[in-house]
Amino acid sequence: MDLTSEQVHWIGGAAFVVVSLLMLVRASGLWRWQWIPWLLPALFVGYGLESVADVWIHGDAVPVNYAAETRQHLLQGGSLFVAGVVEALVLSGRLSTPIWRLAVPMALAVTATVFAAHAQHGGSADAAAMALMQVQHRGFAIALVTAAAARGAEVLMTRSAASRHAPGATASQDSPARLRDAWLLPLLIFGLLMLTYTEPAMRHS
Repeated sequence: MDLTSEQVHWIGGAAFVVVSLLMLVRASGLWRWQWIPWLLPALFVGYGLESVADVWIHGDAVPVNYAAETRQHLLQGGSLFVAGVVEALVLSGRLSTPIWRLAVPMALAVTATVFAAHAQHGGSADAAAMALMQVQHRGFAIALVTAAAARGAEVLMTRSAASRHAPGATASQDSPARLRDAWLLPLLIFGLLMLTYTEPAMRHS
C-alpha cells in the first residue's frame, strides 16, 4: 500500500479517536445505540491486524532498519487481536466470567510496553530525529498504561463487588460509573497523540 510510518500512525489514531469519542458519548447518556460497544472489539481486531500486516502496508515505503520494529508490531498486534476477540465474546455473553474482561487492559499494557521500548528506524546519524520518535512513543505508552490501569481497576472492583452481593446482582450495578468509563479518556488521548505523530526527514547512514 506504500503508506509512510506517519500515515499508518494517523490512520490508527483516527480510529482510536472515533471509537473513544463514541463510547464516551454513549456513556454520557446522549446516545444509547446498542452497536457502539461493539466498536471496541472491532477496533482492537482491526488495529491488531494492521500491526501484524505493518510491513505489507508500508510496501515500498517501509523504513530502513525495520526488523526489530516488525517483531514488536507482531507482539502488539497479536495481543490486541486476541483481546478484541475475547471482548466480542464477552459482549455476546459467551464468556460470562468477569475475569475475561481483563483481556483488554492486559493487551493495552502489552502495547504500552512495546511503545515504551519501541525500536526506532533510521540511520545512526539521526540522533535528534530518533530522540523525537522515542519521546512520542513514550507518550503513547503513558496514555495506554493509564488506560490499562483504569480499566483493570474497574474490572477487579466490579468482580470484588459482585462477589459480595447476593445472586442476581449484575456487575454493572456495582461498578462506579466514573471509574467504568474513565479509561476511555486516556484511550482518547492516545488516539490524539497518534494523530499528531511526525517523523523528521532522516539521513540514512
